[in-house]
Amino acid sequence: MQNYKHTSGHHALFHHNRLNLALSLLGILFKVVASLGFSTFVQKLLDTISHEKTYSIAYLISFAAVCFVCLLIGAVLEYVYWTAFRNKALLQYRENTYNKILGKNIATFYNESTAKYLSSLSNDLDQIKDNYIESLPYMAELIFSFVGTVIIMLYYDFSLAAIAFGISLIPILVSSFRLKEVEFCEEKLSVANSAFLGSFSEVLHGFRAIKSMKAEKDISAKLLVTNSAASLAFRNREHIEISVAYIASISGRFAQIAFFFISMILARRDSKISAGVIIVFVQLMQNIIQLAITMPELIARVKAAKRLIKKNDEQLMQHQASGRDIPVSCNRGIGLKDVSVCYRNTDFVFRNLSAEFPANGCYAILGESGSGKTTLFNLLTGVNRDYSGSIRFDDTDIKDVSDDSLFQLISVIYQDVFIFDATIEENITMFSQHDNTMLDEAVRTAGLTEMIEAKGLSYRCGENGNMLSGGEKQRIGIARSVLQGADVLLFDEATSALDMQTGSQIIDTVQKMTRKTRIVITHDIYKDLMDNFDCVFVLKQGMIVEQGKFSELIAKKGACYDLLNREV
Repeated sequence: MQNYKHTSGHHALFHHNRLNLALSLLGILFKVVASLGFSTFVQKLLDTISHEKTYSIAYLISFAAVCFVCLLIGAVLEYVYWTAFRNKALLQYRENTYNKILGKNIATFYNESTAKYLSSLSNDLDQIKDNYIESLPYMAELIFSFVGTVIIMLYYDFSLAAIAFGISLIPILVSSFRLKEVEFCEEKLSVANSAFLGSFSEVLHGFRAIKSMKAEKDISAKLLVTNSAASLAFRNREHIEISVAYIASISGRFAQIAFFFISMILARRDSKISAGVIIVFVQLMQNIIQLAITMPELIARVKAAKRLIKKNDEQLMQHQASGRDIPVSCNRGIGLKDVSVCYRNTDFVFRNLSAEFPANGCYAILGESGSGKTTLFNLLTGVNRDYSGSIRFDDTDIKDVSDDSLFQLISVIYQDVFIFDATIEENITMFSQHDNTMLDEAVRTAGLTEMIEAKGLSYRCGENGNMLSGGEKQRIGIARSVLQGADVLLFDEATSALDMQTGSQIIDTVQKMTRKTRIVITHDIYKDLMDNFDCVFVLKQGMIVEQGKFSELIAKKGACYDLLNREV
Protein backbone atom coordinates (compact mmCIF):
# COMPACT_ATOMS: atom_id res chain seq x y z
CA MET A 1 0.00 0.00 0.00
CA GLN A 2 1.38 3.38 -0.99
CA ASN A 3 1.81 5.92 1.77
CA TYR A 4 0.64 9.49 1.24
CA LYS A 5 1.16 10.58 4.83
CA HIS A 6 3.28 13.59 3.82
CA THR A 7 1.36 14.69 0.71
CA SER A 8 -1.67 16.88 0.15
CA GLY A 9 -4.95 15.65 -1.24
CA HIS A 10 -4.16 17.49 -4.48
CA HIS A 11 -0.87 15.64 -4.83
CA ALA A 12 -2.64 12.34 -4.15
CA LEU A 13 -4.91 12.93 -7.17
CA PHE A 14 -1.95 13.21 -9.54
CA HIS A 15 0.66 10.97 -7.85
CA HIS A 16 2.11 8.64 -10.56
CA ASN A 17 -0.97 9.56 -12.60
CA ARG A 18 0.21 12.36 -14.88
CA LEU A 19 0.98 10.06 -17.81
CA ASN A 20 -2.64 8.83 -17.79
CA LEU A 21 -3.79 12.45 -17.76
CA ALA A 22 -1.40 13.47 -20.56
CA LEU A 23 -2.49 10.61 -22.82
CA SER A 24 -6.17 11.28 -22.15
CA LEU A 25 -5.60 14.96 -23.04
CA LEU A 26 -3.87 13.82 -26.22
CA GLY A 27 -7.03 11.85 -26.99
CA ILE A 28 -9.11 14.99 -26.46
CA LEU A 29 -6.78 16.89 -28.81
CA PHE A 30 -7.37 14.27 -31.53
CA LYS A 31 -11.12 14.56 -30.93
CA VAL A 32 -10.99 18.35 -31.25
CA VAL A 33 -8.91 18.12 -34.45
CA ALA A 34 -11.55 15.75 -35.82
CA SER A 35 -14.37 18.12 -34.85
CA LEU A 36 -12.68 21.14 -36.43
CA GLY A 37 -11.84 19.02 -39.44
CA PHE A 38 -15.49 18.07 -39.93
CA SER A 39 -16.45 21.78 -39.78
CA THR A 40 -13.91 22.49 -42.52
CA PHE A 41 -15.20 19.47 -44.45
CA VAL A 42 -18.70 20.96 -44.40
CA GLN A 43 -17.34 24.20 -45.90
CA LYS A 44 -15.59 22.34 -48.70
CA LEU A 45 -18.65 20.20 -49.38
CA LEU A 46 -21.05 23.18 -49.49
CA ASP A 47 -18.76 25.18 -51.74
CA THR A 48 -18.46 22.19 -54.08
CA ILE A 49 -22.24 21.75 -54.18
CA SER A 50 -22.78 25.49 -54.86
CA HIS A 51 -19.95 25.45 -57.46
CA GLU A 52 -18.20 28.34 -55.70
CA LYS A 53 -15.15 26.08 -55.42
CA THR A 54 -14.52 22.61 -56.71
CA TYR A 55 -13.02 19.75 -54.71
CA SER A 56 -12.70 16.25 -56.09
CA ILE A 57 -14.68 13.36 -54.59
CA ALA A 58 -11.44 11.55 -53.78
CA TYR A 59 -10.14 14.60 -51.90
CA LEU A 60 -13.37 14.98 -49.90
CA ILE A 61 -13.46 11.27 -49.02
CA SER A 62 -9.80 11.33 -47.97
CA PHE A 63 -10.39 14.47 -45.89
CA ALA A 64 -13.38 12.89 -44.13
CA ALA A 65 -11.43 9.65 -43.61
CA VAL A 66 -8.60 11.52 -41.83
CA CYS A 67 -11.18 13.17 -39.58
CA PHE A 68 -12.70 9.79 -38.74
CA VAL A 69 -9.26 8.33 -37.96
CA CYS A 70 -8.49 11.26 -35.64
CA LEU A 71 -11.85 10.79 -33.94
CA LEU A 72 -11.23 7.07 -33.49
CA ILE A 73 -7.73 7.60 -32.06
CA GLY A 74 -9.12 10.22 -29.69
CA ALA A 75 -11.94 7.93 -28.56
CA VAL A 76 -9.53 5.05 -27.82
CA LEU A 77 -7.06 7.23 -25.92
CA GLU A 78 -9.78 8.93 -23.90
CA TYR A 79 -11.60 5.64 -23.21
CA VAL A 80 -8.46 3.91 -21.92
CA TYR A 81 -6.47 6.64 -20.23
CA TRP A 82 -9.14 9.01 -18.94
CA THR A 83 -10.85 6.12 -17.14
CA ALA A 84 -7.48 5.04 -15.77
CA PHE A 85 -6.65 8.57 -14.58
CA ARG A 86 -10.00 9.14 -12.90
CA ASN A 87 -10.09 5.77 -11.17
CA LYS A 88 -6.52 6.09 -9.89
CA ALA A 89 -7.09 9.68 -8.74
CA LEU A 90 -10.14 8.71 -6.66
CA LEU A 91 -8.45 5.59 -5.28
CA GLN A 92 -5.37 7.55 -4.22
CA TYR A 93 -7.39 10.42 -2.75
CA ARG A 94 -9.43 8.02 -0.60
CA GLU A 95 -6.27 6.16 0.38
CA ASN A 96 -4.54 9.39 1.31
CA THR A 97 -7.54 10.39 3.43
CA TYR A 98 -7.93 7.19 5.42
CA ASN A 99 -4.18 6.79 5.86
CA LYS A 100 -3.99 10.26 7.38
CA ILE A 101 -6.95 9.49 9.62
CA LEU A 102 -5.24 6.30 10.75
CA GLY A 103 -2.08 8.34 11.31
CA LYS A 104 -3.77 10.62 13.84
CA ASN A 105 -3.05 10.26 17.53
CA ILE A 106 -5.20 8.15 19.80
CA ALA A 107 -6.89 11.22 21.29
CA THR A 108 -8.30 12.33 17.91
CA PHE A 109 -11.94 11.44 18.34
CA TYR A 110 -12.05 12.67 21.89
CA ASN A 111 -11.67 16.10 20.29
CA GLU A 112 -13.11 15.76 16.79
CA SER A 113 -16.36 14.66 15.19
CA THR A 114 -16.34 11.68 12.83
CA ALA A 115 -19.01 13.31 10.63
CA LYS A 116 -16.60 15.66 8.85
CA TYR A 117 -14.43 12.71 7.81
CA LEU A 118 -17.43 10.78 6.53
CA SER A 119 -18.32 13.89 4.56
CA SER A 120 -14.79 14.19 3.16
CA LEU A 121 -15.12 10.70 1.65
CA SER A 122 -18.70 11.12 0.44
CA ASN A 123 -20.16 14.57 -0.28
CA ASP A 124 -16.83 16.36 -0.55
CA LEU A 125 -15.26 13.66 -2.71
CA ASP A 126 -18.29 13.69 -5.02
CA GLN A 127 -17.88 17.44 -5.48
CA ILE A 128 -14.13 17.10 -6.02
CA LYS A 129 -14.82 14.45 -8.66
CA ASP A 130 -17.60 16.36 -10.40
CA ASN A 131 -16.19 19.87 -10.11
CA TYR A 132 -12.46 19.25 -10.46
CA ILE A 133 -11.59 15.90 -11.97
CA GLU A 134 -14.47 15.84 -14.46
CA SER A 135 -13.81 19.49 -15.38
CA LEU A 136 -10.24 18.82 -16.54
CA PRO A 137 -11.06 17.16 -19.90
CA TYR A 138 -13.87 19.63 -20.56
CA MET A 139 -11.55 22.59 -19.92
CA ALA A 140 -8.89 21.03 -22.15
CA GLU A 141 -11.43 20.49 -24.92
CA LEU A 142 -12.61 24.10 -24.68
CA ILE A 143 -9.03 25.44 -24.84
CA PHE A 144 -8.01 23.16 -27.73
CA SER A 145 -11.20 24.06 -29.62
CA PHE A 146 -10.61 27.78 -29.06
CA VAL A 147 -7.01 27.65 -30.27
CA GLY A 148 -8.02 25.63 -33.33
CA THR A 149 -10.91 27.98 -34.01
CA VAL A 150 -8.64 31.03 -33.94
CA ILE A 151 -6.19 29.40 -36.36
CA ILE A 152 -8.92 28.37 -38.81
CA MET A 153 -10.75 31.71 -38.69
CA LEU A 154 -7.56 33.69 -39.31
CA TYR A 155 -6.70 31.33 -42.16
CA TYR A 156 -10.03 31.98 -43.87
CA ASP A 157 -10.47 35.73 -43.37
CA PHE A 158 -8.97 38.16 -40.85
CA SER A 159 -11.79 40.75 -40.98
CA LEU A 160 -14.49 38.09 -40.66
CA ALA A 161 -12.59 36.61 -37.71
CA ALA A 162 -12.52 40.00 -35.97
CA ILE A 163 -16.28 40.40 -36.47
CA ALA A 164 -16.92 36.90 -35.15
CA PHE A 165 -14.89 37.63 -32.03
CA GLY A 166 -16.68 40.93 -31.48
CA ILE A 167 -20.15 39.43 -31.79
CA SER A 168 -19.16 36.54 -29.51
CA LEU A 169 -18.73 39.06 -26.70
CA ILE A 170 -22.53 39.54 -26.56
CA PRO A 171 -23.42 36.23 -24.82
CA ILE A 172 -20.25 36.48 -22.73
CA LEU A 173 -21.21 39.86 -21.29
CA VAL A 174 -24.86 38.90 -20.84
CA SER A 175 -24.15 35.78 -18.79
CA SER A 176 -21.01 36.88 -16.92
CA PHE A 177 -22.91 38.65 -14.13
CA ARG A 178 -24.19 35.32 -12.78
CA LEU A 179 -21.00 33.28 -13.02
CA LYS A 180 -19.60 34.37 -9.64
CA GLU A 181 -22.72 32.99 -7.98
CA VAL A 182 -21.78 29.46 -9.10
CA GLU A 183 -18.74 29.30 -6.82
CA PHE A 184 -20.73 30.66 -3.88
CA CYS A 185 -23.52 28.10 -4.42
CA GLU A 186 -21.02 25.22 -4.60
CA GLU A 187 -19.55 26.17 -1.21
CA LYS A 188 -22.98 26.50 0.39
CA LEU A 189 -23.99 23.10 -0.99
CA SER A 190 -20.88 21.48 0.52
CA VAL A 191 -21.58 22.98 3.95
CA ALA A 192 -25.25 21.98 3.83
CA ASN A 193 -24.50 18.40 2.76
CA SER A 194 -21.90 18.03 5.53
CA ALA A 195 -24.40 19.28 8.12
CA PHE A 196 -27.02 16.75 7.01
CA LEU A 197 -24.52 13.90 6.99
CA GLY A 198 -23.37 14.86 10.49
CA SER A 199 -26.94 14.88 11.79
CA PHE A 200 -27.72 11.53 10.21
CA SER A 201 -24.50 10.03 11.56
CA GLU A 202 -25.65 10.99 15.07
CA VAL A 203 -28.97 9.23 14.44
CA LEU A 204 -27.22 5.99 13.54
CA HIS A 205 -24.99 6.16 16.61
CA GLY A 206 -27.93 6.93 18.89
CA PHE A 207 -30.45 4.63 17.23
CA ARG A 208 -31.14 2.51 20.32
CA ALA A 209 -31.64 5.57 22.49
CA ILE A 210 -34.04 7.06 19.92
CA LYS A 211 -36.13 3.89 19.75
CA SER A 212 -36.20 3.34 23.51
CA MET A 213 -37.34 6.95 24.10
CA LYS A 214 -39.86 6.78 21.22
CA ALA A 215 -38.29 9.94 19.81
CA GLU A 216 -38.58 9.03 16.13
CA LYS A 217 -40.89 11.91 15.20
CA ASP A 218 -38.79 14.54 16.97
CA ILE A 219 -35.58 13.20 15.47
CA SER A 220 -37.20 13.10 12.03
CA ALA A 221 -38.19 16.75 12.48
CA LYS A 222 -34.58 17.56 13.47
CA LEU A 223 -33.27 15.80 10.36
CA LEU A 224 -35.82 17.63 8.21
CA VAL A 225 -34.16 20.93 9.07
CA THR A 226 -30.72 19.92 7.74
CA ASN A 227 -32.26 17.91 4.90
CA SER A 228 -34.28 20.93 3.78
CA ALA A 229 -31.21 23.16 3.98
CA ALA A 230 -29.25 20.73 1.79
CA SER A 231 -32.14 20.49 -0.66
CA LEU A 232 -32.44 24.30 -0.82
CA ALA A 233 -28.68 24.66 -1.45
CA PHE A 234 -28.90 22.08 -4.25
CA ARG A 235 -31.91 23.84 -5.78
CA ASN A 236 -30.15 27.22 -5.71
CA ARG A 237 -27.10 25.77 -7.43
CA GLU A 238 -29.26 24.13 -10.10
CA HIS A 239 -31.16 27.39 -10.67
CA ILE A 240 -27.90 29.26 -11.20
CA GLU A 241 -26.51 26.65 -13.60
CA ILE A 242 -29.74 26.40 -15.61
CA SER A 243 -30.15 30.17 -15.85
CA VAL A 244 -26.56 30.63 -17.01
CA ALA A 245 -27.03 27.88 -19.63
CA TYR A 246 -30.25 29.39 -20.99
CA ILE A 247 -28.91 32.95 -21.03
CA ALA A 248 -25.86 31.69 -22.93
CA SER A 249 -28.02 29.74 -25.36
CA ILE A 250 -30.39 32.61 -26.13
CA SER A 251 -27.68 35.24 -26.48
CA GLY A 252 -25.56 32.79 -28.47
CA ARG A 253 -28.37 32.26 -31.00
CA PHE A 254 -28.79 36.01 -31.23
CA ALA A 255 -25.07 36.40 -31.92
CA GLN A 256 -25.20 33.76 -34.66
CA ILE A 257 -28.12 35.46 -36.39
CA ALA A 258 -26.35 38.81 -36.18
CA PHE A 259 -23.23 37.28 -37.69
CA PHE A 260 -25.28 35.76 -40.53
CA PHE A 261 -26.59 39.18 -41.53
CA ILE A 262 -23.23 40.92 -41.25
CA SER A 263 -21.37 38.19 -43.18
CA MET A 264 -24.09 38.19 -45.85
CA ILE A 265 -23.48 41.91 -46.45
CA LEU A 266 -19.71 41.34 -46.56
CA ALA A 267 -20.08 38.39 -48.93
CA ARG A 268 -21.70 40.65 -51.51
CA ARG A 269 -18.59 42.85 -51.45
CA ASP A 270 -15.96 40.11 -51.18
CA SER A 271 -16.16 37.06 -53.42
CA LYS A 272 -13.73 35.13 -51.20
CA ILE A 273 -16.44 34.86 -48.53
CA SER A 274 -18.50 31.90 -49.68
CA ALA A 275 -21.59 30.32 -48.13
CA GLY A 276 -19.43 27.46 -46.89
CA VAL A 277 -17.05 29.88 -45.14
CA ILE A 278 -19.99 31.64 -43.45
CA ILE A 279 -21.37 28.30 -42.21
CA VAL A 280 -17.95 27.33 -40.84
CA PHE A 281 -17.64 30.64 -39.02
CA VAL A 282 -21.10 30.26 -37.48
CA GLN A 283 -20.17 26.79 -36.25
CA LEU A 284 -16.78 27.91 -34.96
CA MET A 285 -18.26 30.92 -33.17
CA GLN A 286 -19.93 28.47 -30.82
CA ASN A 287 -16.46 27.35 -29.66
CA ILE A 288 -15.57 30.94 -28.72
CA ILE A 289 -18.88 31.52 -26.95
CA GLN A 290 -18.69 28.18 -25.17
CA LEU A 291 -15.18 28.87 -23.90
CA ALA A 292 -16.00 32.37 -22.68
CA ILE A 293 -19.22 31.33 -20.92
CA THR A 294 -18.33 27.90 -19.63
CA MET A 295 -14.68 28.42 -18.66
CA PRO A 296 -15.39 30.92 -15.84
CA GLU A 297 -18.00 28.52 -14.45
CA LEU A 298 -15.56 25.62 -14.64
CA ILE A 299 -12.82 27.70 -13.02
CA ALA A 300 -15.25 28.63 -10.23
CA ARG A 301 -16.06 24.95 -9.72
CA VAL A 302 -12.38 24.00 -9.71
CA LYS A 303 -11.61 26.73 -7.17
CA ALA A 304 -14.44 25.52 -4.94
CA ALA A 305 -13.16 21.95 -5.21
CA LYS A 306 -9.59 23.02 -4.41
CA ARG A 307 -10.88 24.82 -1.33
CA LEU A 308 -12.56 21.59 -0.27
CA ILE A 309 -9.29 19.72 -0.77
CA LYS A 310 -7.45 22.34 1.27
CA LYS A 311 -10.10 22.22 4.01
CA ASN A 312 -9.85 18.43 4.17
CA ASP A 313 -6.04 18.63 4.24
CA GLU A 314 -6.21 20.98 7.21
CA GLN A 315 -8.64 18.68 9.01
CA LEU A 316 -6.49 15.65 8.31
CA MET A 317 -3.36 17.34 9.65
CA GLN A 318 -5.01 18.09 12.98
CA HIS A 319 -4.00 15.78 15.84
CA GLN A 320 -1.50 13.88 13.70
CA ALA A 321 0.57 11.48 15.75
CA SER A 322 3.80 13.01 16.99
CA GLY A 323 6.50 12.37 19.56
CA ARG A 324 9.74 10.43 19.57
CA ASP A 325 9.99 6.90 18.24
CA ILE A 326 12.01 5.31 21.04
CA PRO A 327 11.89 1.90 22.73
CA VAL A 328 9.63 1.85 25.81
CA SER A 329 9.82 -1.00 28.32
CA CYS A 330 8.15 -2.07 31.54
CA ASN A 331 10.68 -4.42 33.10
CA ARG A 332 10.58 -2.68 36.48
CA GLY A 333 7.20 -1.02 36.42
CA ILE A 334 5.15 2.13 35.92
CA GLY A 335 5.58 5.19 38.11
CA LEU A 336 3.54 8.39 38.45
CA LYS A 337 5.21 11.19 40.39
CA ASP A 338 3.60 14.50 41.30
CA VAL A 339 1.21 14.34 38.34
CA SER A 340 -1.16 17.29 38.06
CA VAL A 341 -3.89 17.75 35.46
CA CYS A 342 -6.13 20.77 35.05
CA TYR A 343 -9.58 20.84 33.46
CA ARG A 344 -10.01 23.85 31.16
CA ASN A 345 -6.92 25.38 32.80
CA THR A 346 -8.85 26.14 35.98
CA ASP A 347 -9.92 23.18 38.07
CA PHE A 348 -7.45 20.47 39.06
CA VAL A 349 -8.51 16.90 38.31
CA PHE A 350 -5.26 15.62 39.82
CA ARG A 351 -2.88 17.54 42.02
CA ASN A 352 0.54 15.97 42.74
CA LEU A 353 -0.70 12.40 42.23
CA SER A 354 1.92 9.67 42.81
CA ALA A 355 1.64 5.90 42.44
CA GLU A 356 3.78 2.85 41.68
CA PHE A 357 2.81 -0.21 39.65
CA PRO A 358 5.62 -2.80 39.81
CA ALA A 359 6.04 -4.89 36.66
CA ASN A 360 4.05 -8.10 36.11
CA GLY A 361 1.55 -7.28 38.83
CA CYS A 362 -2.23 -7.04 38.63
CA TYR A 363 -3.80 -3.86 39.99
CA ALA A 364 -7.32 -2.51 40.47
CA ILE A 365 -8.22 1.17 40.47
CA LEU A 366 -11.57 1.82 42.14
CA GLY A 367 -13.60 4.98 42.53
CA GLU A 368 -16.95 6.60 42.09
CA SER A 369 -17.93 8.45 38.92
CA GLY A 370 -15.99 11.70 38.79
CA SER A 371 -13.18 10.43 41.00
CA GLY A 372 -10.62 10.66 38.17
CA LYS A 373 -10.50 7.07 36.90
CA THR A 374 -11.02 8.09 33.25
CA THR A 375 -8.42 10.84 33.52
CA LEU A 376 -5.89 8.37 34.95
CA PHE A 377 -6.68 5.91 32.16
CA ASN A 378 -6.17 8.64 29.54
CA LEU A 379 -2.82 9.52 31.09
CA LEU A 380 -1.56 5.93 31.11
CA THR A 381 -2.63 5.38 27.47
CA GLY A 382 -1.13 8.65 26.20
CA VAL A 383 -4.51 10.15 25.28
CA ASN A 384 -3.83 13.08 27.61
CA ARG A 385 -0.28 14.45 27.40
CA ASP A 386 -1.17 17.77 29.00
CA TYR A 387 0.12 17.16 32.52
CA SER A 388 2.88 18.23 34.85
CA GLY A 389 5.03 15.80 36.80
CA SER A 390 6.15 12.52 35.27
CA ILE A 391 4.62 9.25 34.08
CA ARG A 392 7.40 6.74 33.56
CA PHE A 393 7.51 3.27 32.11
CA ASP A 394 10.81 2.12 33.62
CA ASP A 395 12.96 5.24 33.10
CA THR A 396 11.07 6.69 30.11
CA ASP A 397 8.60 9.54 30.58
CA ILE A 398 5.85 8.96 28.00
CA LYS A 399 4.95 12.64 27.57
CA ASP A 400 6.93 13.01 24.34
CA VAL A 401 6.86 9.37 23.21
CA SER A 402 5.03 8.61 19.95
CA ASP A 403 1.83 6.56 19.96
CA ASP A 404 3.54 3.91 17.83
CA SER A 405 6.28 3.44 20.41
CA LEU A 406 3.87 3.43 23.35
CA PHE A 407 1.52 0.91 21.79
CA GLN A 408 4.38 -1.45 21.12
CA LEU A 409 4.34 -1.85 24.90
CA ILE A 410 0.73 -1.38 26.00
CA SER A 411 -2.64 -2.66 24.84
CA VAL A 412 -6.05 -1.43 25.88
CA ILE A 413 -9.28 -3.35 26.42
CA TYR A 414 -12.16 -0.91 26.45
CA GLN A 415 -15.59 -1.16 28.01
CA ASP A 416 -17.13 -1.62 24.55
CA VAL A 417 -14.73 -3.78 22.57
CA PHE A 418 -15.16 -2.97 18.90
CA ILE A 419 -15.80 -6.04 16.77
CA PHE A 420 -15.56 -5.98 12.98
CA ASP A 421 -18.13 -7.72 10.80
CA ALA A 422 -15.62 -10.46 10.13
CA THR A 423 -14.57 -13.87 11.49
CA ILE A 424 -13.44 -14.49 15.06
CA GLU A 425 -9.92 -15.15 13.78
CA GLU A 426 -9.82 -11.89 11.81
CA ASN A 427 -11.08 -9.99 14.85
CA ILE A 428 -8.36 -11.48 17.04
CA THR A 429 -5.55 -10.98 14.53
CA MET A 430 -6.92 -7.62 13.31
CA PHE A 431 -6.52 -8.90 9.74
CA SER A 432 -2.78 -9.49 10.03
CA GLN A 433 -0.82 -12.71 9.58
CA HIS A 434 0.16 -14.57 12.77
CA ASP A 435 1.76 -17.85 13.68
CA ASN A 436 -0.88 -20.47 14.57
CA THR A 437 0.94 -21.36 17.78
CA MET A 438 0.80 -17.75 18.94
CA LEU A 439 -2.88 -17.55 17.99
CA ASP A 440 -3.66 -20.73 19.96
CA GLU A 441 -1.83 -19.29 22.98
CA ALA A 442 -3.82 -16.05 22.77
CA VAL A 443 -7.09 -18.01 22.55
CA ARG A 444 -6.16 -20.14 25.56
CA THR A 445 -4.97 -17.20 27.67
CA ALA A 446 -8.14 -15.20 26.94
CA GLY A 447 -10.37 -18.15 27.88
CA LEU A 448 -11.77 -18.48 24.36
CA THR A 449 -11.04 -22.20 23.91
CA GLU A 450 -14.57 -23.38 24.68
CA MET A 451 -16.12 -20.76 22.40
CA ILE A 452 -13.77 -21.61 19.53
CA GLU A 453 -14.51 -25.31 19.91
CA ALA A 454 -18.23 -24.56 19.68
CA LYS A 455 -18.22 -21.93 16.90
CA GLY A 456 -14.88 -22.18 15.13
CA LEU A 457 -12.41 -19.47 14.21
CA SER A 458 -14.27 -18.84 10.94
CA TYR A 459 -17.51 -17.88 12.72
CA ARG A 460 -18.69 -14.43 11.57
CA CYS A 461 -19.27 -12.00 14.41
CA GLY A 462 -21.81 -9.70 12.75
CA GLU A 463 -21.87 -5.90 12.66
CA ASN A 464 -20.09 -4.65 15.79
CA GLY A 465 -20.20 -8.20 17.11
CA ASN A 466 -23.99 -8.51 17.32
CA MET A 467 -23.65 -12.31 17.02
CA LEU A 468 -21.51 -12.46 20.20
CA SER A 469 -22.22 -12.01 23.89
CA GLY A 470 -20.62 -9.21 25.91
CA GLY A 471 -18.25 -11.64 27.59
CA GLU A 472 -17.17 -13.12 24.25
CA LYS A 473 -16.38 -9.64 22.94
CA GLN A 474 -14.25 -8.90 26.00
CA ARG A 475 -12.34 -12.15 25.62
CA ILE A 476 -11.66 -11.36 21.96
CA GLY A 477 -10.30 -8.00 23.14
CA ILE A 478 -8.01 -9.79 25.61
CA ALA A 479 -6.89 -12.25 22.94
CA ARG A 480 -5.97 -9.35 20.65
CA SER A 481 -3.79 -7.85 23.35
CA VAL A 482 -2.08 -11.15 24.12
CA LEU A 483 -1.43 -11.80 20.42
CA GLN A 484 -0.04 -8.28 20.04
CA GLY A 485 2.59 -9.24 22.60
CA ALA A 486 1.98 -6.17 24.79
CA ASP A 487 3.66 -6.29 28.19
CA VAL A 488 1.14 -3.87 29.74
CA LEU A 489 -2.62 -4.43 29.60
CA LEU A 490 -5.02 -1.65 30.58
CA PHE A 491 -8.70 -2.45 31.17
CA ASP A 492 -11.14 0.47 31.03
CA GLU A 493 -14.36 -0.53 32.83
CA ALA A 494 -14.11 -3.79 30.91
CA THR A 495 -16.84 -5.53 32.94
CA SER A 496 -19.31 -2.67 33.42
CA ALA A 497 -21.66 -3.88 30.66
CA LEU A 498 -21.53 -7.53 31.82
CA ASP A 499 -23.54 -9.46 34.37
CA MET A 500 -21.77 -10.27 37.65
CA GLN A 501 -20.98 -13.88 36.74
CA THR A 502 -19.50 -13.03 33.32
CA GLY A 503 -17.65 -10.05 34.75
CA SER A 504 -16.21 -12.23 37.50
CA GLN A 505 -14.99 -14.74 34.89
CA ILE A 506 -13.27 -11.96 32.93
CA ILE A 507 -11.53 -10.59 36.04
CA ASP A 508 -10.45 -14.12 36.98
CA THR A 509 -8.96 -14.57 33.49
CA VAL A 510 -7.07 -11.29 33.79
CA GLN A 511 -5.69 -12.14 37.23
CA LYS A 512 -4.40 -15.54 36.07
CA MET A 513 -2.37 -14.05 33.22
CA THR A 514 1.38 -14.02 33.82
CA ARG A 515 4.40 -12.01 32.74
CA LYS A 516 2.25 -8.95 32.09
CA THR A 517 1.49 -5.78 34.02
CA ARG A 518 -2.30 -5.49 34.27
CA ILE A 519 -4.20 -2.41 35.44
CA VAL A 520 -7.98 -2.78 35.78
CA ILE A 521 -9.93 0.46 36.09
CA THR A 522 -13.41 -0.37 37.36
CA HIS A 523 -16.28 0.58 39.57
CA ASP A 524 -17.38 -3.06 39.91
CA ILE A 525 -16.21 -4.91 43.01
CA TYR A 526 -16.00 -8.71 42.87
CA LYS A 527 -15.54 -9.56 46.54
CA ASP A 528 -14.28 -13.12 46.03
CA LEU A 529 -11.58 -11.97 43.60
CA MET A 530 -10.43 -8.62 44.95
CA ASP A 531 -7.70 -10.05 47.17
CA ASN A 532 -6.11 -11.61 44.10
CA PHE A 533 -5.06 -8.14 42.99
CA ASP A 534 -1.54 -7.26 44.08
CA CYS A 535 -2.75 -3.81 45.08
CA VAL A 536 -6.03 -1.92 45.06
CA PHE A 537 -5.95 1.87 44.57
CA VAL A 538 -8.98 3.93 45.62
CA LEU A 539 -9.46 7.29 43.90
CA LYS A 540 -11.55 10.09 45.33
CA GLN A 541 -11.74 13.63 44.00
CA GLY A 542 -8.52 13.22 42.03
CA MET A 543 -6.47 11.76 44.87
CA ILE A 544 -5.42 8.24 45.83
CA VAL A 545 -6.96 8.10 49.28
CA GLU A 546 -6.20 4.41 49.93
CA GLN A 547 -4.01 1.67 48.52
CA GLY A 548 -3.12 -1.87 49.55
CA LYS A 549 -4.59 -5.36 49.69
CA PHE A 550 -8.35 -5.36 49.45
CA SER A 551 -9.01 -7.19 52.73
CA GLU A 552 -6.76 -4.74 54.58
CA LEU A 553 -8.58 -1.76 53.11
CA ILE A 554 -11.98 -3.21 54.04
CA ALA A 555 -10.76 -3.77 57.59
CA LYS A 556 -9.94 -0.06 57.86
CA LYS A 557 -13.56 0.77 57.02
CA GLY A 558 -12.51 3.76 54.94
CA ALA A 559 -13.14 4.76 51.33
CA CYS A 560 -12.87 1.22 49.93
CA TYR A 561 -15.30 -0.05 52.59
CA ASP A 562 -17.77 2.68 51.60
CA LEU A 563 -17.51 1.69 47.92
CA LEU A 564 -18.17 -1.95 48.77
CA ASN A 565 -21.26 -1.10 50.81
CA ARG A 566 -22.57 1.09 47.99
CA GLU A 567 -22.06 -1.80 45.56
CA VAL A 568 -24.09 -4.03 47.85
